[in-house]
Amino acid sequence: MKSWSLFPRRSIHAKLLAFMLIAAIIPLITLGSMAYWKSSMVVREQFSKSGEYIATQLQIQIDNYLSQMRYMAYDINTYVSDPTLVVMREEQPKTYTGFLEQKNFERYLGAHRNLDTKGIFIVTPSGYFFGENVINGQDLMRESWWKALPAKLDEERWIGFYTPRHYVGFQDEAELRNQEKVLGLVVPVLSGYGVLKDSRILIEMKAGKLFQLFSQLEKDMSAHVTITAKSGELIYQTAGTFVQQESDIVWNKPLESNNWMIQVRLPYEQMNRSAEVIQSFFIAALILSAVLALLLAFLFSRRITGKIKRLQETMRLVGTGELQTRAEVDTEDELGRLGVSFNQMVRRIQTLIAEVSRTEQLKKEAELRAVHYQINPHLLFNTLNSIQWKARLSGANEIGNMLYHLIKVLEGNLDITQELVPLEKELQTVEHFLQIQELRYGPVFQFEQTGVEACRRYLIPRMTLQPLLENIFFHAFEDGQGTIRISVSEKEGLVTLLLQDDGAGIVPERLAKLLDPDLERSSKRGLGVYNVDQKFKLHFRMEHGMKISSVRGEGTTIQITWPKREELPDEHQGNDCG
Repeated sequence: MKSWSLFPRRSIHAKLLAFMLIAAIIPLITLGSMAYWKSSMVVREQFSKSGEYIATQLQIQIDNYLSQMRYMAYDINTYVSDPTLVVMREEQPKTYTGFLEQKNFERYLGAHRNLDTKGIFIVTPSGYFFGENVINGQDLMRESWWKALPAKLDEERWIGFYTPRHYVGFQDEAELRNQEKVLGLVVPVLSGYGVLKDSRILIEMKAGKLFQLFSQLEKDMSAHVTITAKSGELIYQTAGTFVQQESDIVWNKPLESNNWMIQVRLPYEQMNRSAEVIQSFFIAALILSAVLALLLAFLFSRRITGKIKRLQETMRLVGTGELQTRAEVDTEDELGRLGVSFNQMVRRIQTLIAEVSRTEQLKKEAELRAVHYQINPHLLFNTLNSIQWKARLSGANEIGNMLYHLIKVLEGNLDITQELVPLEKELQTVEHFLQIQELRYGPVFQFEQTGVEACRRYLIPRMTLQPLLENIFFHAFEDGQGTIRISVSEKEGLVTLLLQDDGAGIVPERLAKLLDPDLERSSKRGLGVYNVDQKFKLHFRMEHGMKISSVRGEGTTIQITWPKREELPDEHQGNDCG
């Protein structure tokens, strides 16, 4: 458990994954919840409005039917109450005049029909009827609702909805389901004389359109519809069992024509079902989006952490000493630039290690040469002093002077106690060397120096100028004839020494190889110049040292540059390295 709890804190992959997942899920949940809440509210509102609209349409349609039926009954009653208009002396006409009177009366009744009217009849107490010859009077008398009417009907009676069995053509109960229901009204005839006395007006309206509205409420919206009379009599009720709940959405629509009450009850769960469907889709979309976000976050974070892991492995290999290892760089982003910087750092480390190795190798070689030079130098100096004394006793003063200057040059050459000496001391050795050359060749060369006095205290590697002057006399001058110029200057912490001669110059092929560190030198030819350059690099880093330019027949210029450094009063003589 502990390792798993620490995993997110130690893994960038886990952190990136969690961060990206949170960044994707929070807006998704927020926006999705707002969309769900808003859409659910709109759906509920539209659903409620739709239900109320249908209930209102039902109210208007039934009220319209009832008004038409009541108007028809009133108009017929008005008509038949006037004895000047209707003279019906017998039910079955026995004369042609009686036949015409009955036909005219039935045409009058038929004039009240419209497309929604099923039938308009006047039924006498004997069961004879006036109207279209489409019903059977005896069947009408057997209708349960007709038999339920009082014998002495004194006011209108709304029958409600029923399936008429009294129409001609109705044969059995099997047709009952397919028979269109009608809305019936029975009104007593107000005429108190003739055959119409105590008759009844029967008006039946087709209820198909009303049942279509019932069906929309009951099937499409699962609503429960009831129509009750003012007396509490149930006129219509949706089939099936319905348990009323306090949470039901209820619309009550009273009818002005006869005070019926239409009540439509819509279960709240039914109205909320559409919102539940939206909720289901929202949850499914949320889960799908979360999985997609998790997959994309995993792939993206793995791509980043994969590069980091490869760079970490490269660093580990470099740390174990495998400096040839390089970070793989395949992008130009921050990680790519980090890889480039790391590779540059490793290359610099390799270069520094190579320089340090080379410096250590040169130090060892210098130490070996120093040990070699230390072998009994006193014997050499004592011997030379003896020869000098012998020459003076023999009157060979010139040889004595040469030996004197040679001893001074050798003292400067073999004094290994101090690797960096002031420029002034190095020039003193140079003067002894030039004295030897003057005794050798005579006063045939000129030596000029400028800027020396201002720079005489600056340190320079021991025995660097004398080998260069020796090369001039042996390779550049013929019989010692020529001019040698030394100029020293200091600028921005760097000391620059120019050594120029007007001798024979150096051929380009040889000039290109003089300072080549990769050239394997099998002889001592050119080794002095290369060693002098290595001395400066050894003491003052690789970027310092010599530059040589030469023109054949015109002379050679050697430029030496190194950092300015002065000898401190308490500086240890042997601590010469910078």
